[in-house]
Amino acid sequence: MRCSIQNLTFTYDGSSEPVFPGWSAELDTSWRLGLTGRNGRGKTTLLRLMMGELPHGGQISLPLQPVYFPYSVSDPEDMTLNVMQEAAGGEPEWKLMKEMRLLEVTEDALYRSFSTLSRGEQTKALLCALFAREDAYPLIDEPTNHLDLLGRQAVAEYLRRKDGFLLVSHDRAFLNDCVDHILSINKTGFQVIQGDYDTWEEQFDRQNAYELKRNEGLKKEIGRLNQSARQASQFAQKAEKDKFHVPESVQAAVDRGYAGARSAAMMKRAKAAVQRRERAAEEKSGLLHNVERVGDLKLRTLHHPKQELITVENGAVCCDGREVCRGVQFILRQGERLALTGPNGCGKSSILKTLVGEGEALHGSVRLASGLVVSYVPQDTSGLSGPLEGAIAARGADETLVKAILRNMDFSREQFSLDMRDYSQGQKKKVLLALSLATPAHVYIWDEPLNYIDVLSRRQIEELLLASDPTLLLVEHDRGDSPCRAFSNLSISTSAGQNSYRSISSGGIHAMALCSSSVGSPWVMAALSSVRWMVRSG
Repeated sequence: MRCSIQNLTFTYDGSSEPVFPGWSAELDTSWRLGLTGRNGRGKTTLLRLMMGELPHGGQISLPLQPVYFPYSVSDPEDMTLNVMQEAAGGEPEWKLMKEMRLLEVTEDALYRSFSTLSRGEQTKALLCALFAREDAYPLIDEPTNHLDLLGRQAVAEYLRRKDGFLLVSHDRAFLNDCVDHILSINKTGFQVIQGDYDTWEEQFDRQNAYELKRNEGLKKEIGRLNQSARQASQFAQKAEKDKFHVPESVQAAVDRGYAGARSAAMMKRAKAAVQRRERAAEEKSGLLHNVERVGDLKLRTLHHPKQELITVENGAVCCDGREVCRGVQFILRQGERLALTGPNGCGKSSILKTLVGEGEALHGSVRLASGLVVSYVPQDTSGLSGPLEGAIAARGADETLVKAILRNMDFSREQFSLDMRDYSQGQKKKVLLALSLATPAHVYIWDEPLNYIDVLSRRQIEELLLASDPTLLLVEHDRGDSPCRAFSNLSISTSAGQNSYRSISSGGIHAMALCSSSVGSPWVMAALSSVRWMVRSG
């Protein structure tokens, strides 16, 4: 069965730039289809259009009923089974339990309040509900956000067993694990290829290099045509003047009528030549493709007189009056890049918030070097609203520099005038990153900075960290993605049980991982196996 998109047009109210200016694509609903593209290109918008939520021009034909993830839960306090049956359109309990076993969700979760589930469990439960529906076409929007490494692996394995869905994700490893086709939203239209993300990326890089070289030649040709048009125009103007400036010495010998007619003919030919050259230049300009350019980002770090910048000893993390982790200890030295990893709910974000003064969840001995300047990227983007200039002023950042960074991360100038409330999640995350990059600091503390960020911008961040070598404390779950691949010193903290703590080192890489008390030793091995390919030494 085919999903047909024909001459799709859509523009948001108040915007002069169309999101889709008449694009078309043919898709097979049996594909495990990954949808990718830069932030703000319309990935979520396309899903909403396919759901029939927005008016548009053109035609979208779906042979199956589209269903959307994340499902909007009407009553989070309701029992999970009821929430799932609502999301599944009333499918029976046995179907839901079958899907949950495939996704390794415990049966007891069905009979608990949905609000008591972890974010990972909620994601899994709603995905199970979507795939329990018959004659439905799942539209899945960023399912891995806020999922830990094991959760991402479980969801990828689950999706790999399914046929027929459209998946939005910026996680390269995740896409490679579970899709067999890629739909890319480029500047000039939709592109469909068979294969995983790596296959698409290889084709993209090759095509981008070709277009860059081709554009250089076209721009030279356009310049030559424009110069020729200017010369023809100057000649036409001179011919027009000559008609009225016949020298007095030869006026008697010249037929004024003949001179005027001759000048008029020359003017007509010259103008025609100008028009031909201008049309040729316009045609050449139309051949210029909008190449995806990935510029370099810059980071201005500060040097601190001390080497040990952050020290945590005998730390314990408490959330809602409950101890979720103990035995936390690490030292962040100047020039080191340290990652905290572990399952959802083990206290990683709480540690970061305590270090930047936004909470007191981390107890124990916590020491920050005197005069330490910290630049922080929070996980949550919900606080961004109003004009961009307001957020810049509140941070005390350089407005010109912040906007230059955002332009380098594919922001259009028009977006600077919009309310940040109307930004996509990826665009909001880029604002937080730009504010951090524009702030000179001794230490950069980033909490899941890659959530919602498009792949090309992830490349930029990766290259930035490899080039600038900042002192960085980071929480990130993406496998093999920037900035995780940019670590030469990776510290992870791990607990194989509630009271069991051990540090592990292998090949010069110090690995420690934070785990909740309910997670056993299998997580330790999973964390270590991922470290070996997630980290690039040197």
